[in-house]
Amino acid sequence: MIAVALALAATAPDKIDLRPTADIVIASVAAVGVLVPEVFKNQIAPTNCRICDGPDNSGLPGTGSEGSLNGVDAWFHDATTGWLMSRGTAAVASDVVAFGLIPVGAAVGAFTTTGPHASADAGWRAAAVIGESGIVAMALVQGAKFVVARKRPFVRYGTGETSGTYNVNDPDSHLSLPSGHTAIAASLGFSLATTATIQESSAAPWLWAAAGAGTFISATLRMIAEKHYFTDVVAGAAVGTACGVVIPVLHKRGGPLSSDAVSAAAQGPAVSLSGRF
Repeated sequence: MIAVALALAATAPDKIDLRPTADIVIASVAAVGVLVPEVFKNQIAPTNCRICDGPDNSGLPGTGSEGSLNGVDAWFHDATTGWLMSRGTAAVASDVVAFGLIPVGAAVGAFTTTGPHASADAGWRAAAVIGESGIVAMALVQGAKFVVARKRPFVRYGTGETSGTYNVNDPDSHLSLPSGHTAIAASLGFSLATTATIQESSAAPWLWAAAGAGTFISATLRMIAEKHYFTDVVAGAAVGTACGVVIPVLHKRGGPLSSDAVSAAAQGPAVSLSGRF
C-alpha cells in the first residue's frame, strides 16, 4: 500500500504528505521486526517465562497459583475470563475484530474521510500513513514480547490443557505482554482519527470514538479469551495509541516525514538544496 501511494502524487498540496525514502525505510525495518520473530518463533522464543507471577516457570498446566500476581490483574482475570462467551470463541472473535474488521474499516476510512482540503490521491497517502502506524506498532510489540516473556493467563492458571482450548507448550504461551491485538486495533483506529483530524475532516470526532470502542472491544475479548491480563492490554493500547498519533503527526505537511521537509530549487546554472533535519 505504501508503494502504491509513493507511486502517485506524494507532494500534492494537502494536509498529509509522505517522505518516500524515509517511509520506505521505516516500513521495511518495521516489517522485518514483525516477520522475523514470527517466522523464527520456535527458535527464539524463551523456553521459560521471565515474568511468571508465582513459582511456576515451567509452563506446565495445573501449577499456577495466586503467587505474586497483582490485585488488578487478578481481579480482571476472574471477572472477564469466559464472560459472555467461551475462551475459544473470544479468541476467534478477537482475531476477526483486530485483524479483519478494524483493518478493513481503517482502509475504507482512509479514502472516505480525507477532508475538504484533500487533493488527488489523498486517500492513498492517508492509507499509507495508517498502514505505517500499524506496522510500527506491531514491530514494537513483537520486540517487547520476546524481551519481557510474560506467561499468559491460561498457562499460569493451568486452564490451557484442562479446557482443551490452548497448548501450553506452544512458544507463544510466554509472549503475553503487551497485547498485539490491542496494539493493532489502537494503532489503526487512532491513526485514522488523527489523520482525519489533521485533514480537518468532519468525521474526525466519530473516528476518535470508533477508535476507542475498537480498542476496548479488542482488549476485552483478549481478556475473555484468557490470552492476556489487564496490564497486557493496557500496554498494547498505549503502544498502539502512541503510534497512531505520532506517525500521522510526523506526516503533517511540513513535518519531518513530509516530502517538503527537503526541497531542491534551480537557481540559474546552480542548484540549491535546503531542508530541515
